[in-house]
Amino acid sequence: MDFRQIFSMTKEQLIALDPKDVRFFIPDEGIVHMAKGLDAYWQYDYQAAQAGRPGHHAILKSLNHSDGFFVSKIMFQYPNILEIVAFQLVYRYRYFRYLKPEWIAGIPDGATKLGEKVAELMGARLAEMEKVDGKIKIITSMPPFSTLLLVEDFCTKGTGFKEAVADIKKQNPSVILLPYELVVLNRGGMSAILVDDIGPFLIVPSVYYPITDWDPNGKDGCPLCKMGSIPIKPKATEENWATITSSQK
Repeated sequence: MDFRQIFSMTKEQLIALDPKDVRFFIPDEGIVHMAKGLDAYWQYDYQAAQAGRPGHHAILKSLNHSDGFFVSKIMFQYPNILEIVAFQLVYRYRYFRYLKPEWIAGIPDGATKLGEKVAELMGARLAEMEKVDGKIKIITSMPPFSTLLLVEDFCTKGTGFKEAVADIKKQNPSVILLPYELVVLNRGGMSAILVDDIGPFLIVPSVYYPITDWDPNGKDGCPLCKMGSIPIKPKATEENWATITSSQK
């Protein structure tokens, strides 16, 4: 098979995919198709809004409002999809011949399992991170001057990534953080994340898919709120995800 077959696959066919048969490059649109097919991606329906169904829209971690949202947990509940997506990240990283890391960490909670699989495929050791009282912490002690690569499920403003980097340098100041971030979905449109007092990190995504967001307290506010749509945090509860994905039907 080749990547073109991905575009015609149903949810059942995607779930049945053998990751050993998908050892090839999948373009951005193919991975987006997989996310949509697995009900892991939501997009605001402007036509439904014009027809009188404004529904709900998303509140991001940054508290900005958005018309698109990706939930990695839904995709990664399928071990084969997790491995396929992890392979896409490893493929892209190796394509550019970046330095192989000794350690890899997945930023919690969304990329914990992803980090494990990327480390396995890349032949690197796993550094564990966890979220304690809402704060991201690294719990693995690494030898001095070890090289570490961070993996994330999606990137908008780089908030979680900056927090992870800051904690790593605080707890392990001698660790060498490779200047890259592997990320499944780059939805913020940035090419790099600048971490104060540390430096820039190039974003290496499997999908570059900018999604619009607005500051609801900004000068122009949120246009979706003005249309009567209700903002909601999609990942706060399973009920919230069900609400936002069905609110305009």
